[in-house]
Parts: sequence; C-alpha cells; structure tokens
Amino acid sequence: MARTKYSERFCGYCNKSMKMELVGEMEGMQSKAWFRCTRCHHTSLIDYQSGPIQPGGKIDASTATPYEPYQSFKVGQSIFHSEWNDVGKVISKMKTSDGGQAIMVSFEKQGQRRLIEGMKPEIAA
Repeated sequence: MARTKYSERFCGYCNKSMKMELVGEMEGMQSKAWFRCTRCHHTSLIDYQSGPIQPGGKIDASTATPYEPYQSFKVGQSIFHSEWNDVGKVISKMKTSDGGQAIMVSFEKQGQRRLIEGMKPEIAA
C-alpha cells in the first residue's frame, strides 16, 4: 500500500482533524510513524495502518459517565464534567509523579485536560 506524504489525521494539540505530514518511521515498530501537524507543528507517533484517525463526532451528555475523581475510566470512554458543563473522551491513561493515576481527556469546549482518577477517599479521624 502506497503512502502519501500528507494525510488527514487527528491532532491532539489542535484538538481537531488536520492535514499531517509524514516525517519518519519508528524503528522497531513497523506500523507506527511520526506525523507533524501542518498548523501547529506538533509531532505525534501514530499507528498509520489503522487509517486516518478522526475524533468521533459529538458526544451526548446524557449517555456520558459523570466525572468523579474516585472512579476509574477506560480509554475511549465518554465522560461529563459537571463543573465545566462539558463532555469529552478519555484519550490516554498515565501515572502521576506521586504514583497516582490520571487520565487525559479531550473535551469539546475545554480542549485536552489531565484529570485525576482512582483517588482514594480520605477517612476523617
């Protein structure tokens, strides 16, 4: 399959589908390559065999899980943040520097935000 130098991909920095330039392949990983956004010049490692990555349309707030820092979420799960009155999708999970868990969420209004997950409730003495 021939690849062109430019393709339509989802830029996590711009938070929308953008024209991206293929800048290089990842050594040791045949299906991943580096793509650079032509607008913000942010470079991302993307699985190019899965085809162009598009964000999945509008998220319905009534079907999204309400965000609580005590819950755990899965990548791809839609959440509703009541304080911001915004919905988004979990795009990645990570460990924080203190050993806790965090999720990166791509919100429709707020853009990408890192939120705490799996926080243990404090017990009052």
